Amino acid sequence: MPSDPHQAPSLRALQELLYDLMTVPSGVAPGLAARGLPPDALDRLIAGDERLGAVDRLDIYANMYFFRIRDVLGEEFPRLATALGADAFHDLITDYLLAERPAHPSLREVGARLPAFLRSHERGQRRADGRPWLAELAALERTHRELFDAADAEPVTMAALQGLTPEAFSNLAVRLIPAQRLLVHAFALSEVWEAGGPPQRRRETLLVWRLATAVHHRAVASESEAAMLRRAVQPVTLAELCQLFATASPGEDDGAVAAQAFQILARWVQDGLLTLS
Repeated sequence: MPSDPHQAPSLRALQELLYDLMTVPSGVAPGLAARGLPPDALDRLIAGDERLGAVDRLDIYANMYFFRIRDVLGEEFPRLATALGADAFHDLITDYLLAERPAHPSLREVGARLPAFLRSHERGQRRADGRPWLAELAALERTHRELFDAADAEPVTMAALQGLTPEAFSNLAVRLIPAQRLLVHAFALSEVWEAGGPPQRRRETLLVWRLATAVHHRAVASESEAAMLRRAVQPVTLAELCQLFATASPGEDDGAVAAQAFQILARWVQDGLLTLS
């Protein structure tokens, strides 16, 4: 607000004031008081009538602001909301919006910082009622959302690979599609994703990817496959991937190692994970 009460505020100043007041948890009137403004400070900015004054009208938008965002986050993080319960989820979102006010015009981005926020929040820590796996669960749900909108890529098909000579197959340069992510967790989330409940504390590497219009995830079977996945983020030949698998599987029979490597590549192709580099 300008220092001169008779001077109209700039559009930017007005927008900042209204946003500040709409995001005060205690309401618009206490927000005005906290800024040293009188109760009628909004009367010349917002038209009221005999039913609702300026403060009451802005309070309607303030309530809509919170409940709309809470509902959006409930849809984006349904398993987190279920694990917490309605009241605790409501309180968490209140704390989150106070600490991490949305800075992007799209509601798609409103939950981007929630997993990191949970890691330092009392409900995501080890003490008291804290459950440290909640932050990992939120990160997995957020990854599903982000990969749904990730860039497309034409996947390599099994039919195309079967038409290659052995030499062309070995030298074919591929890479993982953009719509994938490798997550390492301290808890086995894959076991409770559908059934719910607290997961066991056990290190787990999850591959998350989008196939057509659906996002999937699965636990990576071995560290050897995880090494292949990390390498395939950049262009690599199929022969190099097989050699990497063999290096990460010392002491095993060469024939068995080769068969396992080809099985992994076949599964990647079936899941639409590979594209030409």
